[in-house]
Amino acid sequence: MSVLGHIGYGVEKKLITAIVMSGRGLELMKLVEEHAGVLSATHHHARGTDRRGQRPGTLVWIERDVVMALVEASRADEVFKLLFDAGDIGDPHQGVIFMEEVCRGHPMMPFAEGFEVERPKG
Repeated sequence: MSVLGHIGYGVEKKLITAIVMSGRGLELMKLVEEHAGVLSATHHHARGTDRRGQRPGTLVWIERDVVMALVEASRADEVFKLLFDAGDIGDPHQGVIFMEEVCRGHPMMPFAEGFEVERPKG
């Protein structure tokens, strides 16, 4: 176990991940980031390829936004529904959402003012 092995114990948590149409991630993250029970929320852009309906040997680039929220287990269903409804995930081709239990995790915290990171020399 690492020296940080104790972080995140004591509170049951779930991780909600929503993969939605490109351009929707930031708005969904902002919707839940201050919601009760949300410990941490983040989003990022993802890109991959798809071959469906294409000629052999050709690829189509697909772009999506990924929203991840670390939530207290007691509030997870509420936040899941909020993301599901706001992201129109029930509509065809709008995305997918899933939730999983996590054993350990902690909110992402910004660096404290005046905090400096030592960088290796060389």
